[in-house]
Amino acid sequence: MSKIRNAIVAAAAIATAATSSLVAAPQANAMTTSEAKYCSGGPNIYCSMYYARGTNYAAKYGTTNSAVRNLQKALIEVRLGPSSGATGYFGSQTKAQLIKYQASRKLRQTGVLDYSTLYALRVGAGQKVAVATTTPRVSTSSTSTTRGARVVNFAYAQLGKPYVYGATGPSSYDCSGLTQAAWKSVGVSIPRVSNSQLSSLPSVSKSTLRPGDIVGYYSGSHVGIYVGNGYIIHASRPGQPIKKVALNTMPYMKAVRPAS
Repeated sequence: MSKIRNAIVAAAAIATAATSSLVAAPQANAMTTSEAKYCSGGPNIYCSMYYARGTNYAAKYGTTNSAVRNLQKALIEVRLGPSSGATGYFGSQTKAQLIKYQASRKLRQTGVLDYSTLYALRVGAGQKVAVATTTPRVSTSSTSTTRGARVVNFAYAQLGKPYVYGATGPSSYDCSGLTQAAWKSVGVSIPRVSNSQLSSLPSVSKSTLRPGDIVGYYSGSHVGIYVGNGYIIHASRPGQPIKKVALNTMPYMKAVRPAS
């Protein structure tokens, strides 16, 4: 009996560890801490994923802690947060909104932050219902009022929108339509197509890239917006939403900077 009991305990420990690591694993396209400042611009699935990484099973009904606050922020970023905001207190309002989230993702509607719910939040399950549609608010701090930072702010607000060839917004974009619209949002006019953008705008080296720069790939047929920390946001191809990917995901060609 002791051998059987030990085997059961060992199996349970392995299952617990596997579950814990799966929930805690970093998720593709989730944001970094330094990028979280762009989460003030309106509902955004990637911001929701970011905040979900900061919550855990300590977010329980009747408690007040940072895990609850991050849960509330994650729900707010998918338009299902409590109207009282991220107070850090898990009361009836937060429970009701969590149940709505679980229903929208076809999960058990318990109002409890269980494994399936936390996993769905962290991987951005059902992200099509959580695309930002409002113009992002820009911080008034000096570091965020530069054109490049506002271009990045604009780009983050487009995450999840569809790629459509020839589209220039606001509901869909192609690659150069996105870069053109982003710079237009800060009052800078640039050419419409990718090759023209890359050939007519001032070049910058890869080592001096700044947020807001336009990065070109292949032979100049594709462009994206550099958002810092080795990532770009781009509209890639039909069937793929606008997303954030690593800078070196594609063959790098050059980069240009429309304005300082």
